[in-house]
Amino acid sequence: MKCYLCGLEVRATEEAHGGELIECADCGIYRISGLVLKELENKNIDFAIMRDGLHRQRQVDSTDVAEINTETVIWV
Repeated sequence: MKCYLCGLEVRATEEAHGGELIECADCGIYRISGLVLKELENKNIDFAIMRDGLHRQRQVDSTDVAEINTETVIWV
């Protein structure tokens, strides 16, 4: 499977409600919600801005796992 942001090979684990936990060597570990995954059929995530957003989440929230959900996603 490929990273939803950078396209590199990742390890993905299915989560509740259709979401996935993604472990990417380039983008880090992030959780993407099932609702965002459904929207990806019609939209694209802004790679650079979203990746910066994930980095900020990790710093501000002091967590290893950032979230891409309907409130945090940044579309092109």
